Amino acid sequence: MRRLNSVDNMFLKQENPDQPQHTIKAVVLDPAAAQQPLGFDAIRAAIPALLERVEPLRWQLLFPPLGMGRPWWIERSGIDLDYHLRRATVAPPGGDHELCAVIDDIVSVGLDRARPAWQLWYVDGLAGGRIALVLKIHHAVADGLASVRLMEAIFSSDPSEPLPAARGTLVDEQRPGTLKWLGMLAAHNAATIMRFPNVLLRSLRTIGMIRRRNREGRPGFAEAFAAPATRFNERIRTERRFAYVTCDMGAIRRIRSAFGVSINDVFLAICSGAIRSYLELHGELPAESLTAVVPVAIRPPGVDVDWGNQVSTWFVSIATDVADPVERIKCLAANTSVARAIHAERDLWLFGDWMDYWPLFWFWGRGLPLLGAVLKRRPTYSMTVSNVPGPKNRLYLAGAPIEQFISVGPIIYPYGLNLTGWSHMDSMVIAMQVSRDRVPDIWALADRIPLALEELEALAAARSAV
Repeated sequence: MRRLNSVDNMFLKQENPDQPQHTIKAVVLDPAAAQQPLGFDAIRAAIPALLERVEPLRWQLLFPPLGMGRPWWIERSGIDLDYHLRRATVAPPGGDHELCAVIDDIVSVGLDRARPAWQLWYVDGLAGGRIALVLKIHHAVADGLASVRLMEAIFSSDPSEPLPAARGTLVDEQRPGTLKWLGMLAAHNAATIMRFPNVLLRSLRTIGMIRRRNREGRPGFAEAFAAPATRFNERIRTERRFAYVTCDMGAIRRIRSAFGVSINDVFLAICSGAIRSYLELHGELPAESLTAVVPVAIRPPGVDVDWGNQVSTWFVSIATDVADPVERIKCLAANTSVARAIHAERDLWLFGDWMDYWPLFWFWGRGLPLLGAVLKRRPTYSMTVSNVPGPKNRLYLAGAPIEQFISVGPIIYPYGLNLTGWSHMDSMVIAMQVSRDRVPDIWALADRIPLALEELEALAAARSAV
């Protein structure tokens, strides 16, 4: 058995029917390029082998009695294929819009906690005979980097490798007996209580660091409740809208070089420009900048990526109040530079450690946003924006190259917009998820992302020509 860490458990705790906490990992490929058939039946036949190869696909939640602490993952050798593997066909002409309409329905429905926390959808009918494989997997299983590892485990870097065949070696993991189970719970909960003074001490040190920065006149993270409410921050309903666009990594790198910023700065600038333009379209652009929660990996360098979540967060103003695109990207670079400096100074594990004390952490994660909505009429922050370097090498399924990797994380009140960028080879796919009733015209937002990229690329070219 494997115990969920505190951040893993957070994604379970903040889940409800209106805000399921799964992520989407989709790939598009051409089965005609494969060395063997890649029809639905062939994928179904390969699932038992994938269970043997990819450990998290066997994990099922085991909750402690009376909610006494974090749950565990326990391995199951068999699954209900009719539940875990589904099929859908996109409407003609089978383009991005039609694929996203199918993913709308997939992402809107939560996963069954009584089963391993994933579903795979086989989606056919795409233009040119292509298919999509859409994996819906709970965020408690994997963060961004662990999801990259997941994709590298499911697919192969060897174009000659066929679909895997099962060896039939799996067995169910045994649940502990009652006495052992209660002993484990008692030991873990006692350790959590004993750690609390240390967590408090580290919290005081962090507060001291923040005060020291203020005394020295150094800027900090974007403040909570600094941004006005927009349509993205209203109550979240069950139904979702999903969209994605593909951006040229060459253009992103040219912008990075021209302005002396990072890839992440360019990504944020593209998103900021698109959001600004979208809100202007509706006459809803506030005079103050919106803010973003930016997940950041805290895995030690040089260490193999483990499953689960090892992330901290930046809180960044995304400069939607700046009209000039050049000034906007400069402002974003300055804001992320501050976030990077704070990241280097602070206790990166404190955020996750506090989540073990859920009644206390609930105030920050759930109570504070509700209070802010009532008292300040403002969200804690405006949205979630995440940029993940995808697989470094070309991946294949039975010889068919993966043409696109598409990923998006969940939304949670009051962060009703999630923008996720996954880069792979020569492109970055930027996907987004919203509550359908708040942003019914999601493509009006998505289509502004390539326009924001083109605008920055033209300005970068003019700058380089001088």
